[in-house]
Amino acid sequence: MTVLDQYFELSDRANGDEQAFNELVELFAEQAEVHPSGAKKVVGKDEISQLYRKFFQSYSGMQRVWTTRKTENGLEAIWAIAGKRDSGELFAMQGRHIAEIDAQGKIYALEVHVSKAS
Repeated sequence: MTVLDQYFELSDRANGDEQAFNELVELFAEQAEVHPSGAKKVVGKDEISQLYRKFFQSYSGMQRVWTTRKTENGLEAIWAIAGKRDSGELFAMQGRHIAEIDAQGKIYALEVHVSKAS
């Protein structure tokens, strides 16, 4: 299982499970960068933690499917997700994550691309 597979598995549980949330944040290197789709990048574990905390407060009941492959510089995952916004509205998205991995196996750069959303 790759670190990106762990990322998705922990993301599915992190909304209601503080230990899973902490384990998710620990997948990132200390000065990692996350580039969310349509938003400014965040740098460092503290900002990454805040980003994901806000995300999980806005969405619940998410279900994901994904496939991961190795690339020249790291990993890529193609994914689809369905869930519920905090307003009660249902949503679905699909896209890809591109991750660069450091020598310790931590994510040090993550780009999130959303190709379809409803």
